[in-house]
Amino acid sequence: MFHARLGIAAFVLSSVACQTVVAAAESRQGSLLDVVRRYADTMIERGRDTYGPRKSGLLLSALDRSTLGPLTSRPAAPGGIRREDRPGEPWNVLVGANPHLDENLLRVFYVLSEITGDSKYAQVADEELAWFLKHAISPTTDLMAWGEHMAWDVMEDKPISGGADAVHEFARPWVLWDRSFELAPDESRRFALGLWEHQIANHKTGGFDRHATYFEHGPVDGKDFPRHAGFYILTWGHAYKHAPDPVFLQAIETLVARFERKRVQKDGTQVATMGPLDCAAAAALLPEPLAGRLRAFAEKEDELILGELANERGGKAAPAYQPPLWKTGYSASTEASNAMFYLGRFEQTQKPAYRDALVAVGDKYIGSSPEEDLDAWPMAFAHAISTEVAAYRFTGRSVYRDEAERLARQAVELFWQDNPLPRASLKTGHYEAITCADSLALALLEVHAMQKQLAIALPSNTIDR
Repeated sequence: MFHARLGIAAFVLSSVACQTVVAAAESRQGSLLDVVRRYADTMIERGRDTYGPRKSGLLLSALDRSTLGPLTSRPAAPGGIRREDRPGEPWNVLVGANPHLDENLLRVFYVLSEITGDSKYAQVADEELAWFLKHAISPTTDLMAWGEHMAWDVMEDKPISGGADAVHEFARPWVLWDRSFELAPDESRRFALGLWEHQIANHKTGGFDRHATYFEHGPVDGKDFPRHAGFYILTWGHAYKHAPDPVFLQAIETLVARFERKRVQKDGTQVATMGPLDCAAAAALLPEPLAGRLRAFAEKEDELILGELANERGGKAAPAYQPPLWKTGYSASTEASNAMFYLGRFEQTQKPAYRDALVAVGDKYIGSSPEEDLDAWPMAFAHAISTEVAAYRFTGRSVYRDEAERLARQAVELFWQDNPLPRASLKTGHYEAITCADSLALALLEVHAMQKQLAIALPSNTIDR
């Protein structure tokens, strides 16, 4: 009993200390809304394309934080970033605009207009979507100059690639399709068809490679990563909703059948493949019986994923991989990234096991910070903060609220410092969207909404997957 009381007293003291630190930081930095709004205002005023013959107004995906303008030299990459994934041609200055890398920033703009009543933020997001969809689409393949390897060069007004070849590959799921179809319906439909015709190599088996050539037809079968199949299915689901062409149903059926087969291993056991998020989201957009087939696919994925989690927790199986808390990079994710998957699926199903898994991850971040020698990204903080906000929402326990506030203020100190733009990582000094400052801005808005008890529906921070 004595030790328990000491523990309670220590918790109360740490909570008070946390609140004191947060209050001091807020008086120095302004509110979290102020931080996000300065970021957005600076991108609008200084970070849009006003260069070259075609002044598109696109948001640049890399900037110089000292001049608040385009970079004039190529800075060293943040830790874990490959050359071919950066918004510029090899060895050249990073002057690309890539909406895939700024997807959460566009979502933040829409939220800011709702919170502040200032329509300029949503207007800029609309202008970005409309211009890019109408001008960055390949005339041959109808694929877009965006994603993991491509961007739009704002100086020379042309599609560019970070590698030797112009490769189309999704970087994230595209969750702005409803708005995209409203602003550019023909181009959005063309892209969805192009994804089927020029990304999928075999229309019978669904064989594809996550890489496809942007300038000419040439799909191949090879690296059919499951996550990309989910991105395609979600795209076709939205396309069918807005332009009900049976070809989109055929495309979805083909890929679902492919991954139903791939789920079964040689020894007869089954493993999760695409995951349930995108299939379940697409099901809500489609007619029966395909919608039911997608729901069944997602539910089987749940069974496999949650069964594995239960075995790990019960000591019946060792974790196949123990993700770090803070280290991110190519093909590397954190514990909090997993929590964002749990959050997304809990929101779809209300399965308690997903909620409990997220809260367990939230516990791991209490009092945690990145190691001093780690080149941490904004994304690592974004997911940790969103995990704590969700854990507080699920449990009502103030420790999660305090942790969300602590991590949010620490992130502002580390990444923004005294600048309106966040730096790309703890060991770099420029702004580069690839490390997901957009997701961190969304997480800061979540904390602001929690603090002010705003009656506003924020998009979940679950697209970095």
